[in-house]
Amino acid sequence: MDADYFRALFDYSYWARDRLLTAAEGMTEEEYAKANGFTYGSIRGILCHTLSAEAGYAARWRGETLETPINPETAPTLESLTERWREEEAKNRAFLGALADADMQREIVSTRRSGEVVRRPLWQDLAQITNHGTQHRSEAAEALTMVGRSPGDLDLSRYFAARAAA
Repeated sequence: MDADYFRALFDYSYWARDRLLTAAEGMTEEEYAKANGFTYGSIRGILCHTLSAEAGYAARWRGETLETPINPETAPTLESLTERWREEEAKNRAFLGALADADMQREIVSTRRSGEVVRRPLWQDLAQITNHGTQHRSEAAEALTMVGRSPGDLDLSRYFAARAAA
């Protein structure tokens, strides 16, 4: 596995996330938290879940524990969620920046809610959380589009084109 590949996927993830956050700017807190029928209940719920999963996985990679849960109570506003996500991004970019290709095989151990212990190479965790983020960003994009705030095209090819033009 190639560490540069995952650095690019995370960079894309933050690019796409920023498009969502920009689309959500200016929403009232009521609109942001309004029930919408999606699994996590609201745009806020979807974004909190996405960040929570990312932060939980990343803490494990760094040998840490997520000290404060991330949920609508701990990140109630778009501003508080954005601030927390920027902090997480900085930690993740530092972690990813230090990875070598050989690190991709490092064993990551986690325990499921059922108590089952799971062991897998780091690259699988990195792939899981980037794909998980893609799923929930698409849900947030759909929810935002439904209220007239489309973030636009989030395709990976658009990211590559934007990076090439920069």
